[in-house]
Amino acid sequence: MKKRTFNDLVLLARQELLPPVNVADRVIASLTGLGVQTADVYRPYVWMGVASAAIAACIAIAATVAWQGQADSVSEMLTYISWVAL
Repeated sequence: MKKRTFNDLVLLARQELLPPVNVADRVIASLTGLGVQTADVYRPYVWMGVASAAIAACIAIAATVAWQGQADSVSEMLTYISWVAL
């Protein structure tokens, strides 16, 4: 078998003729149909994500309110006293 270098392969590739086939219309049609199909497939995941984000936002708000309620002045004063007592 004859050993070929990269440059020889490049020259051979440039000499080849392209086949007379135009597939652009079929590719665009299949991609257009695929876009509609994927939107329908992912719709439940989108709704699940929206619901999860809403629940996470409610939990974050509740945690913030609880944290602020815990950080009142009496609680802060007791924290400083406990450090002095040690």
